[in-house]
Amino acid sequence: MAMISMLGKAPTLGIASTSSLTVAKNLRCDSLESLVLYRRAFNCGLLTQLFGERGVRSSVLLQKRKIASTRIVSMAEALDVCVKAATGVPDKLGDCPFSQRVLLTLEEKQVPYNTKLIDTSNKPDWFLQISPEGKVPVLKIDDKWVPDSDVITQILEEKYPEPPLATPPEKATVGSKIFSTFIPFLKSKDPNDGTEQALLNELRALDEHLKDNGPFINGEKISAVDISLAPKLYHLKVALGHFKKWSVPEELTYVRDYMETLFSRESFLRTSPPDEQYIIAGWFPKVNP
Repeated sequence: MAMISMLGKAPTLGIASTSSLTVAKNLRCDSLESLVLYRRAFNCGLLTQLFGERGVRSSVLLQKRKIASTRIVSMAEALDVCVKAATGVPDKLGDCPFSQRVLLTLEEKQVPYNTKLIDTSNKPDWFLQISPEGKVPVLKIDDKWVPDSDVITQILEEKYPEPPLATPPEKATVGSKIFSTFIPFLKSKDPNDGTEQALLNELRALDEHLKDNGPFINGEKISAVDISLAPKLYHLKVALGHFKKWSVPEELTYVRDYMETLFSRESFLRTSPPDEQYIIAGWFPKVNP
């Protein structure tokens, strides 16, 4: 209230007070209310003294556009998304990393959605009509059901560009072989078949990349490549920990920190299986056919 009162006063002559400048510097146009405060500061001349007229007008215009985009998303009708239900527990979110990738993208972009859990061992007829191959995830967007997490996330990036999650092409394949090397090692019964070493090679490559580019693969902000890799790394952690008592080596500090950062994000906590046992149950028939 003190901020609103102070900024609502008519501008005084001369240089703005230190307290006024501090308030002006700290204003962020990330909501309608703060945009009003920002505009009042502009009208009082505080921001012009700080940043120059052209810089202030550009900043206000940019923030208006961001708020407009946010309002459009918040007013949008919730999207329906079909994802895997937990094995043996059809009313709980399951262990599909590709389903979680889509949910993570929706969460990070703050797009409203309705989750439809699919029991993949007993697929309902209505689901097979929209997904003849019986695969998840499937997202309904613009009155069309779209399969494949690669296609879905690309459509979401184009339709909901804020916040941007696209990864530069030169970094988009970082860590892409980790999941395909994790599975053979998980299934392996021979400790000398090279599958563990293949996985370690991929993890070390990721560690080196994060050392030079982290904390995320594209730097300071999370992007699509992290969102794709996060569920797969979680499966690696849970499944290898359970079936092989194996964990990422301590010397791979950047990978371990990266995993902790990803797994602690609110979006991840909201979209991951509620119990690690669901991941274990999902892998059990593959490890012990």
